Amino acid sequence: MSKPFSVLLVDDDPDTQAVFQDVLDHHAIELISASSKVTALAALAECRPDVIVLDIFLPDTDGYKLLKVIRGLPNPVQCPIVATTAYYTSDLMAQLQERGFDGCLLKPFDPETLAASLEEWANLQR
Repeated sequence: MSKPFSVLLVDDDPDTQAVFQDVLDHHAIELISASSKVTALAALAECRPDVIVLDIFLPDTDGYKLLKVIRGLPNPVQCPIVATTAYYTSDLMAQLQERGFDGCLLKPFDPETLAASLEEWANLQR
């Protein structure tokens, strides 16, 4: 892999956080974890990740609303923002793209391709 990059994961599921931690540690990719809108915005006040992975269902908001908040910050986030969900429908990808997401990771994740997918999105902004 080329140069290391960082990923902000916004997901309240401990299992999802653990999978990301294991996979990203193995690939020397920096992981910043947040479990809610409040912690995600606090993390973005401190850093600018190369990719944001945003769960659609969060305890204090939904991913669609949080995406709008993130894109509307005074210092706009320019990195790809990727949705994650376990609820797949035939029109999901079109809906996500229409609402402003740059891609989607479906749960459960394939650890073999997770890092490669994140690297691909990170390279979009470089």
